[in-house]
Amino acid sequence: MKTRINFENIEPLHFNIKRLKTSISHSFLLMILSLLSLACQKSIEDINDSSVEKKNITNVQKTINASPEKMLYFATLDEYENFFNNPEFANLKIETTDYSPLRNTIEEINKLMDSEDPNMDTNPIMEDAIYDNYGLLLDILNQKKLVRLGNYIVRVDLANNTVYTIPSDTPDAVNTILNKSGNEFITQYDNNTELVPILFNLLGCNDRWAIHKKEKLDNESVRCSNKKRTKKELTYQAAGIYFSIVGEAKGQKKPFLIWVADNYQYPDISYFSYTLKKRCGSSESWGGDPDSWTGSLAWSSDGNKATFRPYQSTHALKEYNVYANIVGCGGTHTLHIEDY
Repeated sequence: MKTRINFENIEPLHFNIKRLKTSISHSFLLMILSLLSLACQKSIEDINDSSVEKKNITNVQKTINASPEKMLYFATLDEYENFFNNPEFANLKIETTDYSPLRNTIEEINKLMDSEDPNMDTNPIMEDAIYDNYGLLLDILNQKKLVRLGNYIVRVDLANNTVYTIPSDTPDAVNTILNKSGNEFITQYDNNTELVPILFNLLGCNDRWAIHKKEKLDNESVRCSNKKRTKKELTYQAAGIYFSIVGEAKGQKKPFLIWVADNYQYPDISYFSYTLKKRCGSSESWGGDPDSWTGSLAWSSDGNKATFRPYQSTHALKEYNVYANIVGCGGTHTLHIEDY
């Protein structure tokens, strides 16, 4: 609605009544158009600000009012697998469920990291940093690490490499699974166990479960100086209801006593290769530069972090063999994990 004026086409004014009236009319018209233009711009800005503010208020409110009883619910296996395979379905499920995802906690931890607060390690939410970079699991679980799958409530406890389940119709089920690990209604599993077939009463598979493994470099070999380094990791993530292979390079600096994010290192993953076999399922192999991967959701890179996640599923692996060339401070390092 902005009005553009071509001043070269305005003729000189003569002091006669006719021209004076015309000038006044033009000036009045320009003033009205300018006011309307400003009003339109302000309205658009108000709408945009209002939308952003409303979204922020909603996110904050969901976190403030977070209740452990509020969680995602997947009634069938198809619905749960669709969450992994269909981003539109996943986004709709998240947006229409009244719960506070674990991702909110991880974002708060990242804000603390960016704040360079030397006392942040005393903050109780820092214990959840272990869930960082767990992909879709951060949306599947609420802030108490709970989700309902079929007729069970599931709690994922990465710190203890354990996953707990309890029938959802158990009296006071949520409080029980959070506070009474020895209760008769609770079943405890190793995090490497593929739980989805058990929870949805599917036919069993006799294949072994591959073991969660990680190779991490955060020592002297990956430092640019005493104050900068690139943390490099290659991991098979196993969380009972979620399994993933992921490589990550993360720039860090140490202005105080702890390492925090450094956004100007531009780390990279220059090469990645893997062979894997799903339990009672198919085998896959791939190798190359992550930039050539078909499907952008697996690969992301910015000034602080590079992440490549070629495998993310409800299905555990029987075996895997993975290599990654990770670039950053200290040059390029080749990381390797395997389990057969």
